Amino acid sequence: MVRIFLIASLISAAFGPVSGLWAIEDKSSAQVVYLEDKTDEIKDAVANPGLDQTEVHAMAQRLFEQVPAESTTRMPPISLRGWQKPDLGTEDTVDGMVHRVGDTLAGSKAPPQDALVDAYRYGEAMRKHGLVTYDDGKKLGPGQLGAYFYTEDSTVGISLNEGMRQVQSWLGDEFASATTVHEIAHARDHHQGQLNPVEVRKGERLAFQTEYWWLKIMDPAGEKIAWARAMLGKFAEGGPKIPRFAVDYLEHLARIRFYGDKGDFEGLVRELGYQDKSSNPFHVHHDDDGHDHRP
Repeated sequence: MVRIFLIASLISAAFGPVSGLWAIEDKSSAQVVYLEDKTDEIKDAVANPGLDQTEVHAMAQRLFEQVPAESTTRMPPISLRGWQKPDLGTEDTVDGMVHRVGDTLAGSKAPPQDALVDAYRYGEAMRKHGLVTYDDGKKLGPGQLGAYFYTEDSTVGISLNEGMRQVQSWLGDEFASATTVHEIAHARDHHQGQLNPVEVRKGERLAFQTEYWWLKIMDPAGEKIAWARAMLGKFAEGGPKIPRFAVDYLEHLARIRFYGDKGDFEGLVRELGYQDKSSNPFHVHHDDDGHDHRP
């Protein structure tokens, strides 16, 4: 009997609060440096799930306490003015997500990590063989964004949550590709001998690190995610403008950025609840009476 194992990507709970941003017209170099430093602090606070919205707004208020009054009267609220906006275009297909990864890596100004490029190559090969598909509703459980299925010796395929179609429609292939990158990273690690069904946490650390590298390539400063969260997602004025699945997906990506910026992929895996297995399902064998025997 051939045993098939899956390693699934889980969606995290809602992320931390975000505050409004303001434009500063003061041309003083000292003022600009101060504001840039403080704005960075606010960005860090926005990404910190331990702070509530009141604390973030208080930090923003303290920033502007030291800005001259005549300047503050000229600072209207803005919608992340000047920040890089995401490309919301989509091919509405699995192929489109893999294509987007390849096109973005090829056009990247910063050289992508070799391991990220390797993951794309495995993903492209799987795509060509029809091994990357949307879930038919039978493979993935609630909260699973995607899963890589494999036997001990070969790849079976990748299934992506049907909700990813919704993510593509509302947020574009650029964002949606992050989960595809996560799963094709598992394929890379499997074929390079770094993935096994016992050391689940190790496999997830490697996949989330690769997904983080993708987020840094497609959104170096995190401005696209910030724009999408503030204009479309959880913190949009008047409420989210996109379906709940897409809102939660953005928060999931923001959490990956938060932990990735700290290099704490172990913390991310722990928070998402991944656990190692006590035995290898590939090494279970049956005796004549049908009972399982595990080494």
